[in-house]
Amino acid sequence: MSELIEQFAHIIEQSSEEDITILSDYLRNFEKKQQGEFSTYLSASLNMTRTLDDQSSVVSIPNTAFIHNTMAIPHGGILAVLIDTAMGTLANSKCPEGFSAVTTNLTIHYLSVADEASISAHARMIRSGRHTMVIEGNIVQEDGKHIATATGSFFIIPKK
Repeated sequence: MSELIEQFAHIIEQSSEEDITILSDYLRNFEKKQQGEFSTYLSASLNMTRTLDDQSSVVSIPNTAFIHNTMAIPHGGILAVLIDTAMGTLANSKCPEGFSAVTTNLTIHYLSVADEASISAHARMIRSGRHTMVIEGNIVQEDGKHIATATGSFFIIPKK
C-alpha cells in the first residue's frame, strides 16, 4: 500500500493542471463505480451517461483530453466503444430473460472530428430476430454535427 501512495504522490508532483483535472475526474468516477453508480470500470473511466427508451438508446461522454489521440482529437477506438455501447445497451434491453446480446460485427464510418464538450451515440433497432439483431448508430455532438455512423450485428446468447 505504501508503494501505491508513493507512486500517487510522485504522479501528483509531476502533474500539469490538465493531468490533475483528468486524474480527479477519473478518481471521482472510480468511487462512483465502487458505489454502484457505474456498472463497469470502462463506463466509469469514460464517465458515460445512458438513456434508454423502448425504441432507442443514447450514450454520452465528455470530450476531454482523456479520450484524445496524439492529434488532440477523440480517438477512433473510443468512438467505436461509445457507439458499440449505445447499440449494445439497446440490444441487451430487447433480449428475453436469461439472455444477452454480444457484438458480432461493427462497421463504423468516421465522418468528422468532434470539437465540442460532449459527444453522444444514438442507437436504433433496424431488425430484431430470434437469434440476431441489426442496429444502427450515429455519433453526434451537442450542436448536431454528425461525427460517425455505424451498423452493428448482435448475437443473442444465454447468460452464464
